[in-house]
Amino acid sequence: MNIVIDDINISDNLIFYDNQTGDEVIFNYRTWCEVIIAVIFKYTEKTKEESDFLVYSSQLIKNATNSYMSVVLCSHEIEYHWAMLIAYGDLYWNNGISQDEPDGYWEWESEYRKANCLAEESFVFID
Repeated sequence: MNIVIDDINISDNLIFYDNQTGDEVIFNYRTWCEVIIAVIFKYTEKTKEESDFLVYSSQLIKNATNSYMSVVLCSHEIEYHWAMLIAYGDLYWNNGISQDEPDGYWEWESEYRKANCLAEESFVFID
C-alpha cells in the first residue's frame, strides 16, 4: 500500500545509497510514518485524524527521503522521539513530556507492527 502526500510517495522498501562510501539503507518509510502516527495517537490526547494530519504535514516527514543522509539522520532516534517532537515541538522534554519511552513501549510497538502488517524495522542498513 502506498500513500501519496504532497507528491511524496510514502511506501516501504525505499533504497538509499551513499555515493562516497557505497553504504546503503532500506527505508521502510510507510512503516516509520505509521508507527509515528500510532505513537502520537496512543501516547498523546490527539485523535487519529489529528495524528495523521500532524505527521503528514510535518517537514520532518516530508524531508525524510531527500537523501541518504536525511534517512540516516531519521534513523538516529526512535519513533517515540519523533512522535513527541511532531506532537509537542522542539525541546518537548522541557514542557514535562518525558524523553523516555513509556513502560511497555517496545512490546506495544512490536505488536503494533505485527498487527498492522508493517516492517519489523524502519531502517535496514546494508554493509
